[in-house]
Amino acid sequence: MTRIERDVRSPARRTEPASVAMLHRRQRRLTMAVIVLAVGWAASVIHDLIAHVRPVSASEGRPATLAANDSVLYVRGLVLLDQNGTERLRLGAPLPEPIMMGRRFPRGSPVSGIIIYDHEGNERGGYVTGDVGRTASLSLDEINRAAIHIGVSDRGEAHVQLGNGLGSYAYLGVIPSTGFLRLDRAGQVVTILPDTALGVTR
Repeated sequence: MTRIERDVRSPARRTEPASVAMLHRRQRRLTMAVIVLAVGWAASVIHDLIAHVRPVSASEGRPATLAANDSVLYVRGLVLLDQNGTERLRLGAPLPEPIMMGRRFPRGSPVSGIIIYDHEGNERGGYVTGDVGRTASLSLDEINRAAIHIGVSDRGEAHVQLGNGLGSYAYLGVIPSTGFLRLDRAGQVVTILPDTALGVTR
């Protein structure tokens, strides 16, 4: 056997140097530590998400616990933001006061439902139900006013209103006794059809 063959077959030659073996052990330990930290971080994030969702108690009309495969989420509100952090859509019960040009204004009475906002954060419409009068309405707004408004009461009354922001309106509605059309120009009533429509005054 030659010297080269003895060197190749020798166990001492095939054994990794101690420093390399130590590096391999440290690498395995570091890998395990990273995996443990990643799992712990993910568990913490999931815990925080669950903690911010408050189950509605049975006394409030909903089960306090949900089945594992139940996709229903009970919350009081949800806000969608755009890439600039501007609020663009809000679901709420109740909804906040309307905001226009950075200022809040009184809504008049509490409502719940969906509100949409433009890129400046101005309220531009919504689909809501009112706590007072048991109303439901759908609106599309210009700045500081409703341009299109569709509303109904709990029984027997409904209307569609169009406005130009200058005091002129077209108002088509029904009341328990009849239907009617009303036209306003510059804040003055110019037409009511029929003119005997109950509850509608010139």
